[in-house]
Amino acid sequence: FSFQPENRPGNCWPFPGSQGHIFIKLSMPVIPRAVTMGHVSGTAFHRESTSGAPKDFAVYVNGFKEEHEEQGTFLGQFTFLAALNPSQTFELENELPGVMNYIRLEVLSNWGHPDYTCLYRFRVHGDLPQDGGEVPVYSV
Repeated sequence: FSFQPENRPGNCWPFPGSQGHIFIKLSMPVIPRAVTMGHVSGTAFHRESTSGAPKDFAVYVNGFKEEHEEQGTFLGQFTFLAALNPSQTFELENELPGVMNYIRLEVLSNWGHPDYTCLYRFRVHGDLPQDGGEVPVYSV
């Protein structure tokens, strides 16, 4: 799902400043392979809306740990070019030996807004343990 049901400007999950993180409990255990970051698109795409978009972000996983525990295993750091494409998929850099239950999205910077960062959509793609097929598993 998205942070908010409709993908329109301002209808996001904002957090103060340019850095923050969120733990996502996956709907089922998977071996994560890629993530997709999404921002508001179309005519709503203007300088003000992109300045609050995430820019640099990192992804970590936790196996069966609770969300309040340590940061987890590093899977990659990426740059989201919100002004060029409102939805971008990133292949994870590190392979995992098994399935995971939690993803930690850490936003390291935004595109310049001094007061807040707005998250609209974040999806995790992975392999299911049973059939090994790549499917989008969870979207935030």
